[in-house]
Amino acid sequence: MPAPDACEPSYPGWMEVANYVVPLATAVGVVVQRNALVPPQWPLALALLAASPWLLERCGIELPMPVFSAIVIGAVIGLVWNPVNADIAPFFLIFLVLRMAVVGTRAQVIAVTLVSSTVAVGLELAGRYTGSFVWVLGFGLVGAAGFAFQVQFRLLDQERAAQADLAERTAADERQRIAREIHDVVAHSLAVTMLHLTGARLALRRDPKEAEAALLEAERLGRESLAEIRRTVGLLAPEGTGTAAPMPAATDIAQLVREFEAAGLDVDFELTGDPHALAPATGLGLYRVAQESLSNVVRHAPGTRTTMSLCVADEMVSLRVRNRFAGATRVASADGGLGVRGMHERVTLLGGELRAGPDGDSWCVDVELPRSIDPA
Repeated sequence: MPAPDACEPSYPGWMEVANYVVPLATAVGVVVQRNALVPPQWPLALALLAASPWLLERCGIELPMPVFSAIVIGAVIGLVWNPVNADIAPFFLIFLVLRMAVVGTRAQVIAVTLVSSTVAVGLELAGRYTGSFVWVLGFGLVGAAGFAFQVQFRLLDQERAAQADLAERTAADERQRIAREIHDVVAHSLAVTMLHLTGARLALRRDPKEAEAALLEAERLGRESLAEIRRTVGLLAPEGTGTAAPMPAATDIAQLVREFEAAGLDVDFELTGDPHALAPATGLGLYRVAQESLSNVVRHAPGTRTTMSLCVADEMVSLRVRNRFAGATRVASADGGLGVRGMHERVTLLGGELRAGPDGDSWCVDVELPRSIDPA
């Protein structure tokens, strides 16, 4: 068989071998039937001629379909013109129809099947052969079965391509998820660290001990964030130990607020309901949105008062973060950067809605998610 291109299905190796071995074995059988091997006689040449298109193809010489078919049909006519008992020479036509059905088009299959059937019937009408009806029936069945075989292999190749594409898209989604995790971790760490560094700078001359404490806190947060980044990136490694620390949840939002407050951010946090009942995925999404929102406040409006409320109701859970604009930060806050896009993607994947944008003189982030009960 010719090497498959982008449009041809890929066939198993045993079919490639059978494509050359079977015609050659048939040629040997035809010669033995006619006792034409020793000494060599003309049926030997015709048998080799009938098998030659397959052998040339094996050597890398591909004949055009019409030439391929003409050689085989002509050699079979020469052999069957002087038939023997239980002659197997018409099997070359069976292989020809099968080959066209496997690698050719529907029109080529029909054409070769009709020509082969015409040859068989014509030889019987000429009185040179009997039993053409069986061969005509065989040509039709082999052609239909071979073409169905080709269709199945094409569908199999399409399924494999679709699975490969799905695997690539899954890998891309996973890379985006990990990128969001790393972005959230880095943004939070840098935001809080910058608050401590700013406090240390302001207190350096006034109170060196306070400045030292702020620097130590910044160093601690930096080390913690570095460890979390390593843990997140470690999820990409094929050899997982299964000992990674649990991901943050909605119950950790209060501690997150305290960290920002300790770094100097003025946050008024209000919690309604029990966040422990939320599913881990919902809790992680809420935590990351709160983390990104507070980090944005530090970057774009440091020193402004921020209000945050988390309400866990019977069917819905909502998170609202509001802070006033600080001077020229209105435009900077509304740039729709990676952080805002990441929050939108998280909330959308959880089946909720997120609205982030200016509201009068404030920047607002409103999240509403359907409440999912943790099966544990």
